[in-house]
Amino acid sequence: MAEYTLASYNVKGFNAPSKRCQIFSLLKKRKCSILFLQETHFKFNKYPNLSHSYFSNWFHNGSDSSASRGVSVGFSRNVPFQYISHIQDTEGRYIMVKGSIAGHVYTFINVYAPNVHQTQWFKMVFAEIESFAEGVIFMGGDFNVALYPRIDSSSQRSALSQKNLSTLRHLFHSSSLVDVWRTLNPSITDYTFYSQVHGTYHRLDYIFVSKEYLQSCSGALIDSITLSDHSPVLVSFIPLNMP
Repeated sequence: MAEYTLASYNVKGFNAPSKRCQIFSLLKKRKCSILFLQETHFKFNKYPNLSHSYFSNWFHNGSDSSASRGVSVGFSRNVPFQYISHIQDTEGRYIMVKGSIAGHVYTFINVYAPNVHQTQWFKMVFAEIESFAEGVIFMGGDFNVALYPRIDSSSQRSALSQKNLSTLRHLFHSSSLVDVWRTLNPSITDYTFYSQVHGTYHRLDYIFVSKEYLQSCSGALIDSITLSDHSPVLVSFIPLNMP
């Protein structure tokens, strides 16, 4: 039975060919099939040719106003993804790609949230999701906030108020989106980002999936922090109707 692995990774710059080679090698070694990359630092409509022999199908969004953003969604040659449509913002902070795999519609949403006013920003994103998304939703990326700071931050604190955190968590709950890694690892403490400034660890990188599809997710992993200051988050799933 076919199984795909989706990886979400804040790469902190993806313009250098040598770094791209290292990251592609790592993610191919992890048998990743679908990539959500954040902080690519690609400028809008000035994207490098990522003609990798394995990760061959790409959708990018960059920003004209800042080279420190940029998000990309990539598919390996083994994923029979049939493109339908996509939308993106003008700041290089999100891209939503809709298509079909084996006759079933999926919406892949990759986000790089700002590090302030996250609740207001996610409200805007979820308004877009409501009008655009269809089928099975995978939403991942660097959320720039630990949703449950008591277990997702070594400091057990958040810059967001409890009210804003509660509102943010409700956005996912009301959209029937489930945190795959936490659901499959309910008692484990692990982090995806280390802040050198504060000397603290946080879980800022997530992959959510439509609640009704959770049973098709066979595993979730937080990898090591090596080539970036974030670690990749990996979720494996069995596509609908795949032999």
